[in-house]
Amino acid sequence: MSLRIAKLKDLSRILQIKEAVLPYMHKNGNMQWDESYPNREVFEQDIKEETLYIYERDDKIIAFIVVDDNHPYPYDDIPWELPMENAAAMHRFAVDPEYFGKGIAKIMMEEIEELLIEDGYQGIHTDTSLENTHMQTQFSKNDFEYKGHLNLDENTDEWYVAYEKVFDQEDIMD
Repeated sequence: MSLRIAKLKDLSRILQIKEAVLPYMHKNGNMQWDESYPNREVFEQDIKEETLYIYERDDKIIAFIVVDDNHPYPYDDIPWELPMENAAAMHRFAVDPEYFGKGIAKIMMEEIEELLIEDGYQGIHTDTSLENTHMQTQFSKNDFEYKGHLNLDENTDEWYVAYEKVFDQEDIMD
């Protein structure tokens, strides 16, 4: 099992996982992703910027996550504990449905946290749609704290919830 930065050769598998999770998201009323978002171009840009990480088990990509410094402008109104320059932003996180319930999300979050601490970050800022209760549960299980509601696009009926994880100072100091 390993986490690494995605390469262009991984793109087709990343898109397969995205397509595989859509029915589960939509069944639960979460329309945050659809056929047009996130799309090939979004993932290609993430790969080019080296912010898309994939998680492999037995040489098979089973999950992905984007971690970068791109805090959307609506984050300005969230009462974060950490200033944005001290926290990475986490986006676009999915696990292949074949691996649901196997702790992959937790393992990935722990490994991302280790990488970010090594890079000098003090925490993570993230958001998800209000309807994405599965991801909100993952955040809570992994010691993220709810920070407020925000809108990320023109549709003011679509609300998102913001979460923050501040890393343990002991881990940062080591």
